[in-house]
Amino acid sequence: MNSISKQLGEVVLGAALLMLFSASIPAQSQAPLSEAGRISATLRSASYPEAIYPHGVMPDWDRGYVIHREIEVNYSPGAAMVVMYDAAGKRIREGRIWPQGAGSVRITRTAATREGAILATGWALMQDGSAPGFIAKTDLGGNTIQSVETGAFKPDQICEAPDGSVWSLGKAVRSDGAPIPDTEVVRHFSFEKGLLHSFMPENMVQGVMNSDLPWFVSHGSFLRCGKEKVSIYLRFTGEYAEINTSSFELKRWKLDQSVTQEREANGLAVTEDGRVYLSFRANGENVLHPMWGLYQIKAVPGNPVAELLPVAGTITPTDRGKFPPPGTFTMLWGADGNQLVVWRQEASDASLSWVNVIHDESTD
Repeated sequence: MNSISKQLGEVVLGAALLMLFSASIPAQSQAPLSEAGRISATLRSASYPEAIYPHGVMPDWDRGYVIHREIEVNYSPGAAMVVMYDAAGKRIREGRIWPQGAGSVRITRTAATREGAILATGWALMQDGSAPGFIAKTDLGGNTIQSVETGAFKPDQICEAPDGSVWSLGKAVRSDGAPIPDTEVVRHFSFEKGLLHSFMPENMVQGVMNSDLPWFVSHGSFLRCGKEKVSIYLRFTGEYAEINTSSFELKRWKLDQSVTQEREANGLAVTEDGRVYLSFRANGENVLHPMWGLYQIKAVPGNPVAELLPVAGTITPTDRGKFPPPGTFTMLWGADGNQLVVWRQEASDASLSWVNVIHDESTD
């Protein structure tokens, strides 16, 4: 009997261990969420074949709108130089950008207002011979209704704050194109009052790029307006900055970009609930395993370094010269409420995808 009891005990113990092991397999097979969560499947998508690629210049994206701009100099106030598409890919309006007193106009960047009208920036050759920068705003019919001259400061990236004022990242230059040193690169404008605030002198954001001389251009840096803050990524210094739109307090963090493997940023977004995301792509022709990735910026007051938290499901290496698998995340366009609008490797590169970032309850 003792032998039989022992055998029965071993059988029962083995069965219990097998059940415990089997129950643990599903939990182990699902990778745990990272602190930044994971990207969802595509919730919906829209195609923009008229705006992406055929015109030779990448469009802008803001507040759910794709905005295509012509890059030629415009000599007619009645010519439509901007076309806006809605979140379904439908062409909804044309913009006739013409600051008051202009003789010709060149558009360098566009954005959307809260109402869905068009913001545009660039430079204008005025009838008096001067060539100031400008920011212009249209009505829903596409006609310019307000504009503000920005003088030697040439705005590049722009966004509208909740109060209707406009924030811009750009650079001040002389008439010969030479930079004006020690001038601020982030500026805040009102159509009624002109310049309101200036931040970040150029000598604070310069970097060395294949040159013995420090320099700054806005290309590769990003600026986005949120509900209570303006978020800025600075390419040359690898920094993230925020400006509170009530107190106008500026905070800066050095980004720990070790997780990006020296890739370059290609998108910034601020969601309705205040989360900030930055996307990166492989940099350089000699990269053996190109990677794209989406990261949440974790910037804590008092800590001079901000973390980049990878969003699960977006870090996908591939072999150089090969297309990434279908569905691979490749670029962040912006935020539409709390959803992100991204580029994924699909049959049509003219399609944008809306996704959620899914967080564990403990991280929300």
